[in-house]
Order: sequence, then structure tokens, then C-alpha cells
Amino acid sequence: MNKIISLFICIFFIGIVMLSCAGESVNYTQITGVYKGDLKDKEILLSKVLNGKKETVASTKLGDDGRFAFTYAVETPGIFLLNVVWESDQRNVNKDHDLKRFYLEDGVKIDLSLSESNYKLLNSNCKKNNMLSEWNNIVDTLFTHSHGFTYTNSTYKVYFPLLLKVIKQAEEFQDHANTRDEKFDKLLHAMVNNDINCSALNLLYTPRGEHPQKENYPEFYTQLQKNGAPSDEILLNLPNGAEYMHLFTMNKIVSENAMSLPIPEMIRLSLGAIKNNLLKGHFAISYLSSFIAYDDSYIAFKEIITPYLLTPYLEEKVKAHEMKIRNFEKGALAFDFAGTDLNGKEHNLSDFKGSIVYVDVWATWCGPCRKEIPALQKLEKEYHDKPITFMSISVDKPQDRDKWLKFVVDKKLGGVQIMADKAFDSDVVQAYRIKGIPRFMLFDKEGKIVTINADRPSSPNIRTILNALL
Repeated sequence: MNKIISLFICIFFIGIVMLSCAGESVNYTQITGVYKGDLKDKEILLSKVLNGKKETVASTKLGDDGRFAFTYAVETPGIFLLNVVWESDQRNVNKDHDLKRFYLEDGVKIDLSLSESNYKLLNSNCKKNNMLSEWNNIVDTLFTHSHGFTYTNSTYKVYFPLLLKVIKQAEEFQDHANTRDEKFDKLLHAMVNNDINCSALNLLYTPRGEHPQKENYPEFYTQLQKNGAPSDEILLNLPNGAEYMHLFTMNKIVSENAMSLPIPEMIRLSLGAIKNNLLKGHFAISYLSSFIAYDDSYIAFKEIITPYLLTPYLEEKVKAHEMKIRNFEKGALAFDFAGTDLNGKEHNLSDFKGSIVYVDVWATWCGPCRKEIPALQKLEKEYHDKPITFMSISVDKPQDRDKWLKFVVDKKLGGVQIMADKAFDSDVVQAYRIKGIPRFMLFDKEGKIVTINADRPSSPNIRTILNALL
């Protein structure tokens, strides 16, 4: 009886949720299936494509009978993947080569049978997934030999004839791969070409019992090196788009015997092989983990990649990495932060090189901050004719900007008055690990750190410190 009551409550609740969703016109994608294999210690992941790589968005346990299901609200239609993984470390099982790919958009329903190595599409209300399934099955054999080296031990003698066969199959597939959705058809054709290119290069740079010599290469490799440079941003919508950029640039480095170059120079050479600036930016940030210190090597690297950091996403990735590797001891180069003044103009710390910079991190709601203002104003007047910039950066919430503006005007605050963009999530707070305010920091004329925990304006010692820097 209790089970019946619980079931009734559950159905009632689901009905309420569905009515709520219907009111908001939300259409969920549904994926159901059964995994046929050893169920022990395995689960299923659902991933979307983000910037040429897969990113997990959901996971599910397998039922006792191997069944699984996902209900997912698709924000942006595109390629999604299912992966069979080990629960312990989320690694793909050996024979899962990221080819369980589907096209998901609102309202799509998929039912499939899944194994470690491949899948069978049992039913879908979206023709696009029938086309994807057809191609996934064609290329699976090729990936088994190029990506499945741990269990096939294949060499080029088996792979090269197979490559030529699949290239012919790909041409035939592309001839009839037409869903009348121009955007999807372009994506599918790009996937076909990229899969073959990735497979061909992966064969060269993974462990083999015997590697080919140049004279063994099919003509395909010559044409790939000549015409295959990453140039179309559609690569960012493919799960192996980033992989292809790495394989192609690696091939470039190896072919030019450049493996011994310093990392910044190797990256410069690699970037030259990519023919699109946005793709260069995404490729470049993948090298961030190679740098574990904010040293000359990293600074040289950053100078090379900065022109290609074309989106906030790329800029934030670089800033986040710098926050991890920066040391804030005396003499270290300052982390450059920014804020906007009363007129909305942006100012960076680095704009004031050539001047000593005394920074006050504060907020209008902070009592101890306000208490320091008279002493700070007095200090500014005393040093008005000296090469010292007094900068106050507010970490008030963005919605309180008008309150900050009024406070600055009413109190006649001097110096450089700017406001950070994200309150306590702003770069200045995160980079300098500020836990409480006010926080005063001092930087020398070369933009290097004197101290990130300087004496307050009310301290009798602050004038001695400033005078020593003049």
C-alpha cells in the first residue's frame, strides 16, 4: 500500500513538473538505451562539444538489466556524445573511441543499444541521427586501428589500405548525406573530413610495432600536409576539433625537425600552421599547463599568444592560469588588473608604469575602508607633486555603481577612482587573494610588487616607505 501511495505521489509530482515546463515551452531531449556488456564498475556519460572538445554534462548509473536513460534540456543544438566509462576514474573503456555521437536539439528522442566498442541506433525521431549513425559505423573500423592501438597492435601495413578504402566510402557517403538542413549538413561533412584526418595522423604518433617511412606514405598524407591546415571555425563544434589542431601542428613540428625548440618558439611555429586567428587562440591556451611559473619563458609565451585571445573565454583562461602560477613576493611583476572610472573609461594598473602606485581596494559599505579616507586624502595632498599615483579600486557590487559614483563625488575623492567589474569575484581580488578590505598594495615604477599588504594611510610608517621608493 505504501509503495502505491509513493508511486502516486511521484507521478503527481512529475505531472506538475511537466506542466511547469510546458508553460515555459521547454522541450527535453530523451535518450534511452541498454548497455550490453559487463556492467561492473561502469557508468554512462553524456557530453556536449565545447571549443572542439567534449565536456560532460550528465552521467547515469546502469540498471541491473543494463538499461539507462537521460532527459536533457538542450540549450544549443549540436553534437553530443555518449561514453562508457569506469566509475573509479571516469576513463573511457578501451574500445570507446568517442564515436557514439548524436545530434541533439529540442524534442529529439533516441533509443539505442550500446556496447563498449559501438552502438546500434534502434529508433530516433530525427533523421540527422540516422545519417550520423551511418557515418559513425563506417569510420569505427578505421578508428579501431588508429586509436585502438592498445588492443589491436595494428601497423601501417594494415592501416594504409584500410584508410584508402574508407576515404572512398566517405566520398560515397558525402554524396548522399543531405538532410536539407544546411547548417547540419555542413557540420556532418566537416566531421567526415576531420575524422579521417585525425585518424590518419593519430596512426603516425601513437605506439606501433613498426612505423612507416616517408616512402610508405600514401599520397593522401602529402595532400593533407599541403591543404589540411586548420582554418574553419567549425572545428570548434566537433568533438575532435582540438585533437586535429594538435595532430596537424605536431606533424608540422616533426616534419621540420623542430622538436628541440624552446616551447615558446615551438608554439610560434605551430600557430603559423593554423590559418585562423580564433583557432590559434584556442590552440594556444592548451599549452598553458606547460608553464608552472611566471617566468621569462611564460612571459615570452604570453606575448606570442596575446593577439589571438579574441574572446572573453580565452582571456579568462589565461588569467585563471596566471593566478595559479604567480608568486607575489617583492620584486615579482605585478598582476595587471583593470577597472572603469566615473566616465566608464577603463584603466589598467600597467597604464601607470613610470610612477609608484599606491592601491586601495575598498567598498562604500566597508566601515574600516571609509575610516581610512581622510588619512588617504591627506597623503595624496602631501605627495601631489611626486611621481606617486594613488589608485582606489572599489569592489562594490555592479548594481551599486550609482551608489559608488555618488560617494566618490560627494566625498571629493581624489587620485584614480575606478570600480572593479565583479565585486569580490574580480581579477584584483582573486589574483591577490584578498579576503578582507581595506587592502593596500604598493607597486614600483617598473610595475613590480613592493608589497601586496602595504601599511594603511593612517600608519605612521607609510611615509617612510614611500620616501624610500622616490
